[in-house]
Amino acid sequence: MDIVLSSATHHAMLFVLMAKETIDTFGEEGKQAVKAGVNRYGEQRGRRMALRTLADGNELNVENYLVYGEWEAFPGQMDLRFPAYAPEVRMQNYRCPWHTEWSKRGLQELGLYYCQDVDAALARGYNGMVLSLQANRMKGDQCCDFVFKGCSVPEERMEAFREKCAKIGKKAKMPWEYHVGHIYRTMKDTIVNAFGPEGEAAAARALDAYEKEYGPAAKELVLQYADIDYDVMPEYAGIEGEEST
Repeated sequence: MDIVLSSATHHAMLFVLMAKETIDTFGEEGKQAVKAGVNRYGEQRGRRMALRTLADGNELNVENYLVYGEWEAFPGQMDLRFPAYAPEVRMQNYRCPWHTEWSKRGLQELGLYYCQDVDAALARGYNGMVLSLQANRMKGDQCCDFVFKGCSVPEERMEAFREKCAKIGKKAKMPWEYHVGHIYRTMKDTIVNAFGPEGEAAAARALDAYEKEYGPAAKELVLQYADIDYDVMPEYAGIEGEEST
């Protein structure tokens, strides 16, 4: 059986390890740094989604935001539903690997620093949309309930929207090692910018804890992706291009 070195679960755990080390070391200022890092991370992801959208000659709207997502969970990890596309898009998440891992380990309080801000930051980074979190599983709610304020996919656009989703397939998706590297790089940069050498040491301790959890190969994979410029759109063949295998 292949050993999985990178996944949404790895992403979840690397984030909380970095958040814990930062908050334990720097207290209230550490909490603010964690929050700033999450917002920066989300805005970067949203901006990359926007760059792909524009590269394909498409408009930056909620329809294309839903088309150009960068990650895909493993089978069975997600239960994402869309009870309404108009008059505003409403998105509900009843299961995700972040909540699954954090709740299993009793890490909901740390995980909340991620969940309460990241999706709004994604939408903001994409085109300035306001994404409101009405309910949050990390706080004990039945689902994470999101509303894209003032944004809809009209009924007459639904067929074209579904066709576009089918056409893009996995072309805009990035591997999990990219996403895990991204959360590490952005959180580390934010922590170091806030606290200097002490922040560097805190990030190193968090990565050491990650190595203890998942092994040296998983840590090395994080470091392989630590020097990427995550503000830049990765190589992208386009929605009309061939899907890589």
